[in-house]
Amino acid sequence: MRNRTTIVYIAAGFIAISLIAAAYFFLRKPEKTSHHLPAEGKTVIVFKDVKYSGEKKGLIDWEIRAKIARKYIDKPIIEMETIEGEYKPKAGTAVLFKGSKGFMDTENEKGNVEDVDIIYNKEYTLETKYLDFDFKKGLTTTSAPVKIQGSKLMLVGVGLKADTNEETIRIDKDVSGFVVAQKGQYRFAANTFMYNLKENTYVLDGKASMKGEDLDVSCARLSVFSDGENIQKIDARGKVRLVSKGNVAKSEQAVYHFKQDKTVPTTSPGTVKGRATIGGEAFVRKSSNWKPAVGKPTMRTEKR
Repeated sequence: MRNRTTIVYIAAGFIAISLIAAAYFFLRKPEKTSHHLPAEGKTVIVFKDVKYSGEKKGLIDWEIRAKIARKYIDKPIIEMETIEGEYKPKAGTAVLFKGSKGFMDTENEKGNVEDVDIIYNKEYTLETKYLDFDFKKGLTTTSAPVKIQGSKLMLVGVGLKADTNEETIRIDKDVSGFVVAQKGQYRFAANTFMYNLKENTYVLDGKASMKGEDLDVSCARLSVFSDGENIQKIDARGKVRLVSKGNVAKSEQAVYHFKQDKTVPTTSPGTVKGRATIGGEAFVRKSSNWKPAVGKPTMRTEKR
């Protein structure tokens, strides 16, 4: 299994897949039922041991089961209990979807699933108390705490909004966790989290920080760029303080390249090593050997 070290890649897969699976689950009629009995009052038909499935190119690519399904006769509502499902978005990938209960308004195409647990390839899980779905608007939301966990990452936060039209995912507040990258484990925290599927980037906004053995950065806004496998670089903006191997760089904006182990402050940097302070224009610095190259001749050196 290929390593996935970016939070956003996994989080995106979880939310997009759960939205698709839930849409199928609520909108399609049952393929097969073992029992169906009219409820009291004859306004509800109760189905037991219901199985739903869908095909793609002649193959079943999703299947969802429910112990009990209630279809209201006088209103467009379907209720489900004890939900289990499986979705296969591509070869070699399987997603298990579980929920204690849920409902669907088939007229307005809105629904809800409670006690949601998504298992991705038996490696990662996403847990939350509930998810609301609005299929007409392409939105999946919750105000409850969210937890994503696997062997390579852990992310917790409060509140979530996934927009399939804009291809974005947002966690509303209290974001924290860690990710295992090429050079070790990095802990992160921020007020909010945003992932853009089109650009394969994610943003930690508001008191953002990322810390590992060889890197400690804090700023107002931190953008992380990935190739889908590894973190390529981070772009820190707003009162940036970046520490790497005992060296401190301060600037309004700085870019750190993971593969090259290189920091590029882009505006008015100030750099400290030991008791010496260097100020000047934007420069490129290799963390391993501390060789700053100042972009313009003007440079100020101060001794403490």
